[in-house]
Amino acid sequence: MKDIFPSEGASVIVSDDMCDMNGHMNVRHYQTISMDYDGTFYTSLGFGEDYVARGFSSFTVEQNIRYLKECLQGEILTPRFRMLNVNRKLHHFVCAICKESYEVAALVETVEIHIDMSVRKSAEISDEIFETMVRMLKEHELSGDYPFEKKLRIK
Repeated sequence: MKDIFPSEGASVIVSDDMCDMNGHMNVRHYQTISMDYDGTFYTSLGFGEDYVARGFSSFTVEQNIRYLKECLQGEILTPRFRMLNVNRKLHHFVCAICKESYEVAALVETVEIHIDMSVRKSAEISDEIFETMVRMLKEHELSGDYPFEKKLRIK
């Protein structure tokens, strides 16, 4: 499965404080893992602090989380990313939270919109970042067919 999700983030060990009364990782941590342990996925797109300093950013407009396997205390989880689609204002990607065996424990599918922060409205992505995203999309498509149903879509 790891080849289907070519961009790897930083691994995290499920700690006691991440678990709930059911003895497994609480739902709030799935989104945290996809956001805080993304490695270079997000910055490789061109979205970093310098981009925000220039007056642009992206906002999440829709997200779907599918829980496929329980995550228990002490397990090592690694977020892995794949670009699914991109247009001039939107990008659609998925984070697969994988166990050590590369089993997919959860899918965090996200659509983000590009924002001009001076007016806090959507704006077209710069040519440079758009070309980077399209190149990543093509590289990720070479990893094979995406084997899960896409819950979100962009045109």
